[in-house]
Amino acid sequence: MENLCISERYNLIEECNIIHKWKIEKFIAFIRLYSYIESYKNFKSYFSNQNDINSGLRRDWYLNLNFNYINSENKEWITISLNHDSSQTTAVQCSLFILDNRNEKQFIQKFSKVFYRSEIWSIPKFLEINELLINNEKFLPNDDLTVGIELTEFFETTVEIEVPKKTPRHQLNTDLKDVFESKAGSDVVLLVGDKKILAHKLILTIRSPVFAAMFSHQLKENKENEITIPDLDPEVCEKMLEYIYTENVTGLDEIVEFLYEEADKYQLPALKELCEESFCRRVEIENAIKYLVLLDRHHADEKFFDYVLKFIALNSKIIVTTADYKQLEKINPGLLLTITTMICKIK
Repeated sequence: MENLCISERYNLIEECNIIHKWKIEKFIAFIRLYSYIESYKNFKSYFSNQNDINSGLRRDWYLNLNFNYINSENKEWITISLNHDSSQTTAVQCSLFILDNRNEKQFIQKFSKVFYRSEIWSIPKFLEINELLINNEKFLPNDDLTVGIELTEFFETTVEIEVPKKTPRHQLNTDLKDVFESKAGSDVVLLVGDKKILAHKLILTIRSPVFAAMFSHQLKENKENEITIPDLDPEVCEKMLEYIYTENVTGLDEIVEFLYEEADKYQLPALKELCEESFCRRVEIENAIKYLVLLDRHHADEKFFDYVLKFIALNSKIIVTTADYKQLEKINPGLLLTITTMICKIK
C-alpha cells in the first residue's frame, strides 16, 4: 500500500530591496538648453532586481527625467516618472530623492503602489528648476545631478509541503490485544519504578532486540522471573508495551516526547515512526525547535525531519526570536547551520 500524505500550502510574501543611484553630469547646461525652448528632453536610467538578473527573470524598471515644454503649465519644473517595463504585476514601496553635496537626501517623495503591465507613475513637479539653479552648489555639486531611488518589491509565492504518513501496517490479532489487557499467561514481571507490570517474555523477545538481550542475561540467575528496568517511567512503559502487543498507542500525542526516546532505545522502529508522524502533526512555533532537536538526536526518518525543518524555515521570522532557537548556537551549532541553509533555500 502506498504512503499517505497530507498537503499543506503556505502563501509567502517575499521582499526585495533595490537601491539605485543615477548621476547626470553637466546638468546645468541641459537645464539652460531645454528649459526655455519649445522642445523637451528626457533622460532614462534602467535598473532591475539583481536576483532576477541572475536567474534570467527580468522585472525591469527605469526612471525617466523630463524637461517640460515651454508652453506647459509645469514648464518651471522637472518631472520624474517610474516605469514598470514588465508584464508582471508588482506591489512596491518607493522613495525618490536627489543627493546633495553632503550626500544627504533632498526633495524626498514617498509612495506605495501596485504596478500593472508597463505602467508609469509620475511626479510632475519633482524639482523646481529655479531652486536648483539658485542653490546649485548644494543640489548640483560639480554640475552633476544625482537622483536616487529606494524601491521595495513585494512578491507573493506559494510553497507546498506534505505531512508524511507512515505506511499502514497490519494490526496484530485481536486475541493478542486481549492478552495485553488481561495479562493472561504472563511469565515475567517488569519492575518499573514502584510498579510491577506483568508481561510475556516471548512477545517482548520477538518484538524488541533489547528486551531479548535483557532477558537472556538478567533472567538466568533470577528464578522469580522479575527484571528491573531503571530510568523508565511506569506510564511510558505501559504505553510502549501497548504498542508492542497491539501496534497502537492510545493518547500517543500526550506522551510522544517521552515515548519517542524509549522507542529508539528499545529498537522499535515502527513506534519511532508513529512518534515522528505525531511530531509533524503537532508541530507549531513554540515546539518546532524542540521537535527538530529530538528528531536529529534519534536519527529520524528523513521525510519527518525535513518536514519539521521546512516548517521552521517557513516560519523563521518568528522562530528565530525564540529562546529554543537562540540556545541552538550553544548546544548544537551544526543543526543551527542546517536550519539556516534551509531558510536560505526556501527564501
